[in-house]
Formats: sequence, C-alpha cells, structure tokens
Amino acid sequence: MPHFADASLVKADNEWSPLRSVIVGRADHTCFPSEREKVIRAIYPKEHIAHFKPDNPIDPEIVANANQELDALADLLGKEGMFMFTLPGHNKHSFLTQPNPWPGITVYRPETVDWEKFGGYTAAMPRDGLMTVGTHLITAPFAFGCRKHEIQLAFSPILDKLAEDPRVRVVRRPSLPSPDTVYVDDGDDAGGSKPSSPWIINNTRPAFDTADFMRFGKVLLGQHSHVTNQKGIEWLRQSLPEGYTVEIIEGIHDPHAMHIDATIAPLRQGLLVFNPNKVTEAALRKHAVLRDWELVECPFQPPPRTWPPRYMSSGWLMMNTLSLDSERVGARLSLYSPILHFVPLSSPSEQRGGVLAAPQFMVHCHDLYG
Repeated sequence: MPHFADASLVKADNEWSPLRSVIVGRADHTCFPSEREKVIRAIYPKEHIAHFKPDNPIDPEIVANANQELDALADLLGKEGMFMFTLPGHNKHSFLTQPNPWPGITVYRPETVDWEKFGGYTAAMPRDGLMTVGTHLITAPFAFGCRKHEIQLAFSPILDKLAEDPRVRVVRRPSLPSPDTVYVDDGDDAGGSKPSSPWIINNTRPAFDTADFMRFGKVLLGQHSHVTNQKGIEWLRQSLPEGYTVEIIEGIHDPHAMHIDATIAPLRQGLLVFNPNKVTEAALRKHAVLRDWELVECPFQPPPRTWPPRYMSSGWLMMNTLSLDSERVGARLSLYSPILHFVPLSSPSEQRGGVLAAPQFMVHCHDLYG
C-alpha cells in the first residue's frame, strides 16, 4: 500500500501524472454570474443572456443534479483509492468520509457557501481558480467581480491545511484595485491592450482564470481570453517555481474564448486531442513541448441539446477530462465523446492509444460552465 507521509500533496507538473490529491467542487447555491451586459454578451450564448443578472440562482433541479454528479465523481475517485476526510472545526457538511482501501490519497471538498448572499457565483469549479505547478498552489486574480471572494469563502480551509506543509507555497492573487478597472472602458488602457483588442478586459491589472492554462512539464500552455490578459500572464510567470515558464498558443479562433479545456485535451504523455474549430495542428506544433506528440483532431462534433440548457458553454465541453494517471482518464462518456476514439464503449477494458477510460457523466455540471 502506498504511503505519502513524506510526499507533498501539492506537487504536479502535468495533467496526467498519478493523482494523489484533488479538489472536487460543490454546486450548492450556484448563481448566474452577474457582470455588466457587454461582458455577458461577449462570452455567453445570446439566447441565455437574460438569466445573467444579480442574485439569480440557477434552477434548483439543475443544481441538485450537478451536485449528484460531483458527489458521484468523488465516489468514483474514492473507489480508485481516494480518501475523503473532515477538517476539524469546520462545517460538518463540507467534507465527506468513506472507507479508503488505499490510504494516503486525498480528496478535498470546499465549504458550502450561499453565493446569492455574497453576490457570488459557485464553488463547483475549483479548476477555474486554483492550479498546482510544482509545489506552488496558485490562486487566480479573476476578472469577474462576482468571483473575487470565491477562493477565500469556499477554499480557504483547504489552502490553510495544505500550507501547513513547509514545502508548499500558496501563491495568493495580487490585491485588486477598488474600483476595479479591468473592463475596457474603465480606465487608462496604457498597460498594453489596444482599442482593436478582441477581448472585453483591458490590461490595467493582472487577470486570469487558471483554466486558461494547462501543464506540460516545465512548460504551461495558455491563451489570451475574455478573462486572461497579458499582465495576468506576466504575473503568473513571475509566480511559478524556478525553471517553469508560460507559452501562449497563438492563432486560437474563438471570439468567445474563456478557458482552454474545450480547445486541447492532453490524455497522457505524448497524446493530445484538439478542437479543429478553434486551433490547428500547425499552431500547436510551434511549441517545442508538443513537437513529438501525437496530435489528434477531435473525431466528433458535439450534438445539439435542449435540456438541460447550455447556459454558459458549448457542446465542446465534451472534451473535458480528468486523468487519474497515464492509463486512466475520467471523462463524460457519450456516443460523441472524443475519448471513444481511444476506448470503444462496447469494450471498456480494451485500450487503444494507451488510455483506459473511467466513465463519468457530467451533464448538469456543464450548465454551471464546467
């Protein structure tokens, strides 16, 4: 049985190494993000824009189903040897405990927060605001004002616990100006953005979501987007451990860009699926870290869907994956899942391309964006 008493639970260089610890979010009290109308129109599907107003909770049925999916994911990870535990002194509903056949691998769950009370959004997607690089745990300086307290309210107990390890450095986001000037018409844009910029945010202060980046060893690949600006990229570079760097993929075609996980999906060392509608193989090959990789166009187009509605995303979220190790990948399996290009649904034990899928259905979570 593996024991990790001498190994840090905060240590990762890529998206596919064996998973020792993970944060699984909570959907309780999720609200629609409330930002100015031009921000919402730049990012989200036009047919749902009317929902994006202050203090507007998402349909309770969708939230309940999303929570069931997140709990099922945590249960699946538990069966893979994950341990869920309760931090002393915290809300007893914040963490779950279950038998652990392989001690030492840990799943964390965030606090339950009434987001309507705080003018916030959700705790369902820790990947948006937290990223481990080496032994640094980096917190995002969100562009969205409705997310500025998200890490503090939902994830502080987890970060405080992990920071007890002297090998771990929790990198807190920089202080945000008040009033915030990150939107294009809010202040002097001398920081580097141009009037012709396709992005709704300017460059007056660092902004990024960690979901705009993926880890490939000592190189992080990322993108500019409606939530990630150049100052954010520079701040991230300065916050990385020594020897790590950030490279930006140029030529991504996505006028609504927000997060890179529907554009590229590394499944294991040397194998990556990409969305041909957003990026070309040639653009990816420009990065030395990918030059000897097998780069595969996603073999399916996402099917249309009427329920549950895709309030905040496109069907390309079907590309989302969570690698348990270099052989097992958790994915939302359907007839249109790109993972089926590597693992036939009719024979889940058969491996193709060196990947064995672990089925996980995340339908309602996609309505919350992730």
